[in-house]
Amino acid sequence: MSKMAEFEKIRDLFTVWVKNGVPKGVAYPRTQTEAVGWKCEEFGVSEGIGSKAYFKSTHPEYGAIVKEIAALAPRLKPEEEVRKLAHHTTRVEVAPTLPKGRPYKTQKAKRRAAEDLSESLQADNIGILKQLQEARNELAAVKLSLAVERQDGNRLRREKSQLEADNARLTRLLATKNGLLSVVE
Repeated sequence: MSKMAEFEKIRDLFTVWVKNGVPKGVAYPRTQTEAVGWKCEEFGVSEGIGSKAYFKSTHPEYGAIVKEIAALAPRLKPEEEVRKLAHHTTRVEVAPTLPKGRPYKTQKAKRRAAEDLSESLQADNIGILKQLQEARNELAAVKLSLAVERQDGNRLRREKSQLEADNARLTRLLATKNGLLSVVE
């Protein structure tokens, strides 16, 4: 009874998981030893390799595929971690090697390159300055609006306390009038 089909399922699954990450909630082996007896029916590994005798890199029939699985197991990571790494990894491009010696450039070409760079940087600076001015104007408008709101709030608090004082004075005055009127709360 050959176990090769099960070994191949495990290898193929681990290869996909190394690229895409292990799906959430799936327990997975991190070493060759943990891979012995591991099965995941959800992903087609229903029998697993239940014997250490088969799961040896020196096994005459399965040794090569066991080495592949052993190399893949430590590289398995959850999907979230793989996505984070892929998102934060930047590719470094290596510039082609230049021939020995420096290429000759005329003074005119050097001056033109410097002028182009200067114009480009100046345009960038103008764009940044415009963004800064817009942000400053927005901030000034928000500060002004906040000052107006504070003044309105203070005015309304003064009016409220004045009205409460007037109400209390009128209530006392009404209470002093004997029996003509009654106070309703």
